[in-house]
Amino acid sequence: MKPDNEKLTVLPIKDFAKKIICDGHIYLRTKEGRKFYLMKPGILIDESFIKKHAMTQSVFDYHQVTNPIAMSQFRQLFKELRYLQFEKDLRNKTAEIVIFFKSSFENQIHFLSFAQACFEEFNAIGSEDVKRMHETDLHLFRKSLYSAAFAVIIGLTNDFYHYAMIKDFYNLTLGLDIGLCEEHYSYFVAQACNHENTTPGSGLAWMTQEGATELETGVFLKHPEISYKYFENHGELLAFPELSEVALYQHELSEGNGFPRGIPKGQVSSWEAVVILASSMVEIAEDYNFENDVMNFIFSFESQKKNQIPVQRVYKKLLLSLGNILKIKETTGQ
Repeated sequence: MKPDNEKLTVLPIKDFAKKIICDGHIYLRTKEGRKFYLMKPGILIDESFIKKHAMTQSVFDYHQVTNPIAMSQFRQLFKELRYLQFEKDLRNKTAEIVIFFKSSFENQIHFLSFAQACFEEFNAIGSEDVKRMHETDLHLFRKSLYSAAFAVIIGLTNDFYHYAMIKDFYNLTLGLDIGLCEEHYSYFVAQACNHENTTPGSGLAWMTQEGATELETGVFLKHPEISYKYFENHGELLAFPELSEVALYQHELSEGNGFPRGIPKGQVSSWEAVVILASSMVEIAEDYNFENDVMNFIFSFESQKKNQIPVQRVYKKLLLSLGNILKIKETTGQ
C-alpha cells in the first residue's frame, strides 16, 4: 500500500541510522557522473554502506511510511505480554494487541509499522545471519520479514498468546528460508520457490523446463533440511525446540499437497498451519494493495475461538477467501 505522501526528500547519508527495515534500493548514476541513492524507508543499511558513502552529500529518501507512535505502542504491548503469567491476563493482553492492530489498519497505518515493531522486539537471529539474508536477495529478506510479522498476528488471533511462543513463531518464520542463503541462490531457485508456494509440486518441474543447473536444483530441494539444521544447531533461538520441525514442511498444504514430503491430509499441525499461512499471505503482497483485504479476512474469523474451530480449518478457509480476492483482481485488472 503506497503512502499518500510519497515525495522525495534529501537527507545526508552520515545521518542515516545504521540499520532500518527495508522495501527497496535503487542506485542511479547520471551522465555527468553524479551518484544518487533512491531509498524506500526501511532499507537494511549496514555499517560498511555508511562508511563507504558517508562523504556523499545526500541521498533521496521517501517520507517515512512507518508510524513511530504506533511502533512504540506495539513494542510496549509486546513487553507487557512478556511478564504476564496467568492465562486470563495473557488472553486479555492478546486481545488488546489484536484490537489495537485492527484499529491501526482502520486508520490506514502501514503494515511496515507493525513489521518493524516485531523485528525490534522479537528478532533473536544473529545480525550476521540477518545481513546474509538481506545481501542474498532483498525480496527474500522482505518476504521473510513480512511473513514473520504475519505469523505473530495469526498466532495471536488463534490463541497462541504466550510471549515465548509468539517470539518463536517470529524467529522461525523470519529464518524459514535461511537455507537458501548458504550458496548458489539464483533467479531459478527464487522462481522455483515462488512456483511451489503458488502451486505445490510445480517448482522442480519448472526448474527442469527452464534448464536450471543441478547445483541450483540441489539448493531448491535441500533448503528445507538446511533451514531445519540451522534451528537444530541454534537451540537458543527457540523456546520450543520442537517447533523447528516446521522448517521441514514450509511448502506443505493442509490438504496433503506440497514439497517435498506431501504430508497426509489432516496431519499438518496447528503450528505448521500458522507458519505456512503466514508465508502464503505474503504471496499477494507484491502490489501493496493487499493489506486491508487480508486484515478483514483475518478478523472475520473472530468467532472461531467460541466455536473451537481447529486452526487447520481456519487456514483452509482463509486461503480459499484469499483465492477469491486474487480472482476478483485478475477479473477486474486491479
